[in-house]
Amino acid sequence: MMKAYLALSYRNQGLSMVELMVALAISSILLLGISSIFLDSRKTDKLGVSLSRIQETGRFAVNFLAKDIRMAGYQGCVDPESINVANIASNPPTLDLFSTSVRGFEVEDNTTWANGTEFDTEDIEANALIGSDVIAIQGATVASAQPTGNLANLTAQIQLSNNEMGFQQNDIVIIADCESADMFRISNNPGTGAINLAHGVGVNSEGGPKLSALYGTNANIMAFESVAYFVKATGRTNVRGDSINALYRLTDNLVNDAATFTTEELVEGVDSMQILYGERLANGNMHYVPADEIVGADMTAVESIKLGLLISSVERVQEANDNLSYALPGETIAPLGTAGASVTHARDQRIRRDFSVTINLRNRR
Repeated sequence: MMKAYLALSYRNQGLSMVELMVALAISSILLLGISSIFLDSRKTDKLGVSLSRIQETGRFAVNFLAKDIRMAGYQGCVDPESINVANIASNPPTLDLFSTSVRGFEVEDNTTWANGTEFDTEDIEANALIGSDVIAIQGATVASAQPTGNLANLTAQIQLSNNEMGFQQNDIVIIADCESADMFRISNNPGTGAINLAHGVGVNSEGGPKLSALYGTNANIMAFESVAYFVKATGRTNVRGDSINALYRLTDNLVNDAATFTTEELVEGVDSMQILYGERLANGNMHYVPADEIVGADMTAVESIKLGLLISSVERVQEANDNLSYALPGETIAPLGTAGASVTHARDQRIRRDFSVTINLRNRR
């Protein structure tokens, strides 16, 4: 009986204070270790995600810009250096496509850099990021349609089997074969199905608008585009209150009565765009200069472009401030407060990477 009582008494005993303290100490050490691993993993994950997004943003922005810039001045298979587009459209975006297919601007202030252009007094002039560059591009779209028959005369309407291009009244289009090219406004409402494109008076040259050539079924009908790319602040901030910048595209709506534009954000995280323009020298070498150093401001001598973008993470993801300088074409982006630096980036914990590419203009030499 005594042995059974002792055994039961022993089984009912709890932990001693020493044992409890040892257990708590071991648990605390394990909890601290697990917490440290979790926090380190979270930091590593945030850093990895930010780097991935920067790479994705950089690739998208560079590829998007390169594709558009490469085709600047496109007007079908006609040689733009020897044959310029004959223009009968009223209030056209250009009178000489070869001269205006590429234009570059250095944004040194928010009041005068766009003087004398269609961007003067527009939002782009006031909002483009100072120290970044602006590039404007004009030309026909690569997508095209072909006439279903030959034109009987120079005033005849152009017949298409469908309106998959989405042509509308007052749109500016280019028709071109390998020998001629014309720009005009569509004066009728094309509608859907098999359509006709007229180039009559009212939205084209008065006194009998005529094309310059009798185009046949080998011609291409293309929409005309006039766009500009620039960097500006989005008006948004991250959780720490840091301003978020982005790459924007400004599209000329090409209306007949007054200039109107549509601005759209392409991708956030773009802090700067720097561009150099390649001129061919007499000795055959390529000479790259910023837009304000083009000889005689003649962009027709430009054959290639060096494009650079500085991309940043949206959030602060590293422990130390970013004190690095980034070399873009023609400009080094230094940390804020660097002596002698003309273009700077915020000295914060966001990570940044630079992307550069050289683009040959296909519609030049």
